[in-house]
Amino acid sequence: MLVSFDQNIKDVQSITILPTILDVISQTTGLGFVAVARVTAERWITCGVLDKLNFGLKPGDELQIETTFCREVRQNDKLVVIDHVEQSPEYVNHPIPKQYGFQSYISVPIITKSGEFFGTLCALDPQPNKLNNSKIIGMFTIYAELISFHLDTIEKLRLKDLEIEKKDFQLESFDFVSSHDLQEPLRKIQMFTSVILEKNNSSLTTDVTKYLKSIKNESQRMRNILNDLLVFSEFKKSSQKFKKVNLNTLVENIRQRLLKEFSKCNGTIIVEDLPTVSVMPDQIEQLLYNLIINAITFKSDDCSLKISISSRIEKSKNLKFDKLDLNTSYCELTISDNGTGFDPRYNEKIFGIFKRLDSERYSESTGIGLAIARRITENHKGFIIANGIVGKGATFKVYLPMKQ
Repeated sequence: MLVSFDQNIKDVQSITILPTILDVISQTTGLGFVAVARVTAERWITCGVLDKLNFGLKPGDELQIETTFCREVRQNDKLVVIDHVEQSPEYVNHPIPKQYGFQSYISVPIITKSGEFFGTLCALDPQPNKLNNSKIIGMFTIYAELISFHLDTIEKLRLKDLEIEKKDFQLESFDFVSSHDLQEPLRKIQMFTSVILEKNNSSLTTDVTKYLKSIKNESQRMRNILNDLLVFSEFKKSSQKFKKVNLNTLVENIRQRLLKEFSKCNGTIIVEDLPTVSVMPDQIEQLLYNLIINAITFKSDDCSLKISISSRIEKSKNLKFDKLDLNTSYCELTISDNGTGFDPRYNEKIFGIFKRLDSERYSESTGIGLAIARRITENHKGFIIANGIVGKGATFKVYLPMKQ
């Protein structure tokens, strides 16, 4: 898909973590000018920049391509690193450092998943710096991969928007999240930031340490989101066979899986005697797990968490829910908690993908768990509804047909 240079700039500017990446690079290396550039055979355009040197470039500004080392990076598909121009036999008399007045410089390629050369992550400074080592080159390479990852994701979203309206985009074909190419850069970022923090802890400033920890945490959160998206995508299909399962067994499995979490929050589950129902066991266990995890995530700070699970089997006409099939009997599961709750106006919206009602306070939530729960009930030709009361808790009702 052909994208304009203006769109390239907007795409890079939309990467929310980019300012942090540029700042960490600057503070870690001592380089005063750091930029992401779109580089073609004829043009060099600034897309994102951190300028502590008053170098004078801002997003959208251009340099003549022949006056940049990025042309060489593009032509040879390899990085350029200079520790000290005046001590470099290769670059001491080179016209580019003289033109811009720098002594240290690095430029690494940003390659998209399709193999296209997008541009470079580059930096320079009038003072010499130790850049030509595995730590600095590794950092630049990892950050270039992260920028590429974001650009690939933006492009896929743009292509998807051409097919359907954005408001209806439910990631039905989000197959690319299963790709090793998406998980691997995030794993490398976590590993690399851990190495820097462990080996250089005493020499890092407080701000750099804070930024590195933030990047590590955000990388883990992104991995959690990708994992949940995989689950969401997997539950698109209902190929698993239905089996008669006692629901108490599934709840007990979850209780054992979450012993550590319940111990942390002093939480308890009160379970009535649940029935045996014909279900896809793994899916219903995932549904119950997501609802219980949701209760743990949104527990109140004012009291110990209590989750209650009860059930009843009734003809649809006795359940007072007009979407049920009139000729079917249902198992109505009720899962209630005494957590923070939510405004009842979000009773329906809460099941939308990426819907987090308080993203700042509950940043560990990926906003996908309840969307997965709804998908599972749909696979069972059932329904799920929610009712929240601010400060008092939430109640979820799951309706499963007794016969499949």
